[in-house]
Amino acid sequence: MVLMLPITTDNGARLAAILPTGLTALARGLGSDDGSALTAALGIDHAVHGDAARTVAADLPAIRSFVMIVVDGLGASNLRASKSYARTLTTLAPKRIETVIPSTTGAALTTLVTGRLPAEHGLVGYAIRHPRLGIVNTLKGWSGITDPGAWQQATPLFTQAAAIGARAVAIGRPAHAGGGLTASILAGAEYLGGQTMADRFAIASRLLGRGEPILAYLYIDELDRVAHSDGWQSPLWQRRLEDLDAELATFLRTLPADVGVVLTADHGMVDVAPDHYLLLPDASLEGVTAIGGEARHRSLYLEDPAAAAEHAAQVARLLGKQAWVGTRDEAVAAEWFGGRLRPEIADRLGDVLIVARGSYAFLSETETDVSEMVGQHGGISDEERGVPLALAGALAGSAFASRVGAVAQLSGERPTPS
Repeated sequence: MVLMLPITTDNGARLAAILPTGLTALARGLGSDDGSALTAALGIDHAVHGDAARTVAADLPAIRSFVMIVVDGLGASNLRASKSYARTLTTLAPKRIETVIPSTTGAALTTLVTGRLPAEHGLVGYAIRHPRLGIVNTLKGWSGITDPGAWQQATPLFTQAAAIGARAVAIGRPAHAGGGLTASILAGAEYLGGQTMADRFAIASRLLGRGEPILAYLYIDELDRVAHSDGWQSPLWQRRLEDLDAELATFLRTLPADVGVVLTADHGMVDVAPDHYLLLPDASLEGVTAIGGEARHRSLYLEDPAAAAEHAAQVARLLGKQAWVGTRDEAVAAEWFGGRLRPEIADRLGDVLIVARGSYAFLSETETDVSEMVGQHGGISDEERGVPLALAGALAGSAFASRVGAVAQLSGERPTPS
């Protein structure tokens, strides 16, 4: 019998609501209190939902600039266990929210900047099937994608900044400026490169000090890199967390009073011991034409999709308590990806899904180099899915966090894409 897939509760709705809520507070500070910025960000009818949007706006502080700091790989559990290395961040009393399924960077960053869940934006995994190119890496595999808008199908919310009178900027590593994912999810924002963490915070400080209204996305990837190579429990990761905390403290000390700041993350991390990296059994790969996903969230594409339930049952018997195993249809029915998937997006996923439990990870024979990594993510554990929501500056002590929840509920009124 197929092991039933667990039911999840949030699936990233509050993560998706952060930027729409920030845009609403920013619009309020720039002269708009009617909630139209929120209904525009959510793609819902203002004539129908304007009263609810105005209520949200009225509960938010009016800010001149909004900064969303995204720390790749900083899970709520990782932060809580390492709070002695992050005294400034801990002082902000971050709340725990949940990221998307799968808990992977391409899916989560796209949700953060578009306000749409993977079921809508279409980047439903780390390695997913393109109808023409086969299995494609959603972070780096944009070569040959001639219609990016058909691949990543949601419009970044930076495009709405000008309408409310703000300048949109994205601050990240210079090396990330020209990638396909960057072009797709940061459209509408001016990209500013800073090689080090300190450089990026300094760029943000200089911009905010000039007095013009700013909508800023500040991306920090140092902790994720070290977690993959050395593990999130390593001394090097702890030093990187200390670096982040020190830069954040400096940044907040120089912050103008009318600037609101949110710090969050795309996913958390799980350290995987060498003996917990497992090759997928040969019997689990019979009739499999391709393997997608990543080490903690595998997609198996079958030669005969009609055999998915039978194949999932066999794999479940082989892996036992090391994994959740189920069919794509079961995951879609459970709204793992944030809603019902249109057929062309559902087809990007494998017919059978394998999601690691505990601290296991699953490899194919061609991916043994992955076992050299320590930190992994992509699964549905609390450690991977829980991310912080910390407020600072003009948002500290405000109703912003509760309004994020209200915006998440309001986004459920958005028409389902046909």
